[in-house]
Amino acid sequence: GNSFKNMMEADPDFVMGQVFVNSMKFGGSKTETEEVIKTVDSILALAAKQKVTERESKHVTALKLVTEGKLTEAIEVYRNILKDSPTDLLACLLAFFKYYELGMFNEMLDMMASVIDAYTPETPGYSTILGWKAFAHEENSQLPEAEENAYKSLAASPRETFAIHTMAHVHLEKGMHDAGLAFLQSKEKYWASCSLACHIAWHEALFHVEKGQFDLAVKVFDEKIIARGNFNDASSLLYRLAFEDVRVPQRWKGVLDLVDKFSGHHTWVYTDLHILFTLYRNGEKERANDLLEGLKEYVTKNTGTNAQVTHDVGMPLCAGITAFEEGHYETATNCLNSVYSKLNRIGGSRAQRDTFVQLLLHSAIKSSNPDHKVLARTLLNQRKSDRVEDPLGDRLLMLLDSKSG
Repeated sequence: GNSFKNMMEADPDFVMGQVFVNSMKFGGSKTETEEVIKTVDSILALAAKQKVTERESKHVTALKLVTEGKLTEAIEVYRNILKDSPTDLLACLLAFFKYYELGMFNEMLDMMASVIDAYTPETPGYSTILGWKAFAHEENSQLPEAEENAYKSLAASPRETFAIHTMAHVHLEKGMHDAGLAFLQSKEKYWASCSLACHIAWHEALFHVEKGQFDLAVKVFDEKIIARGNFNDASSLLYRLAFEDVRVPQRWKGVLDLVDKFSGHHTWVYTDLHILFTLYRNGEKERANDLLEGLKEYVTKNTGTNAQVTHDVGMPLCAGITAFEEGHYETATNCLNSVYSKLNRIGGSRAQRDTFVQLLLHSAIKSSNPDHKVLARTLLNQRKSDRVEDPLGDRLLMLLDSKSG
């Protein structure tokens, strides 16, 4: 925003300012482009002619690794920075989101545990660190610890976004949908204008989908999600509604309008998978085929972290999505189940990856293979055992029973 612009205008040669701004700009799993290479080269040259500290130099190195697609190597540099400077909030932020993109939640929790003791309530970023730690606990199924850290964070700062976000996850994992909705509504004055507002609204809509309140989920989509333009959240929500036979073609068209800014970049496999959902749901089979061909070429020509994940997990998921959309449910089940145990590698939270679990469940229920019905029942029983209430799981079990009779 204006703060970044003013900072860079005040001192264009401020190396850490350049690192900060461009880490935000190029901080995703970017492949190298002419703009990225030029920018990073200019920062390297700037750092070389100044007497930067070792820590600043490491930040520059990490940014270069990210733009080369070497995400795990970049994380190692950030972790190295945090060993000597555990309150370096930028290093922690960037490593945190890389772990999130790669589904490395054990490592995320390890990092948060390694820095937390350096913080006191007076340390800048204290509530944020607690919020991130809460999220890491939740993604490792440590729900009591997640709640404890989230509420500590909110006690320090009632508007701490990641703590609010984490509690949405905790309520979902427990199957406490009414309590989750009440919590989000009670905190909306804090999250409605934050950077995660669209995503927290997605969580609000998920509670409605789980409860079978599809009209209310669509209302949240219309009022709080599509206008904010978060492609992944919009696509994910509509795909889950499609599982429930909620037909909203005009809204799918609105999501399709967001695709162009991502198409062909292949910066994060999670996004590419949602592009595929969106193309199929808009009847854009030719563009879907182009995407699949582009991904095949991408994994052949690139060696970065995202390319490897796309090859190992993304391509089987693409095959599963395509088979499902074409009505080949047995093939879809086989493709999706082949990478079920590796789903975390595409990144995103468990709540976000649940779209793919639901896709597997619907494929298995619709498959004519009796073994797939057994698989669906096993997955559903496991799902239900973790939740106080699971109306979505109940609906799927009813569907399974109707197909098994």
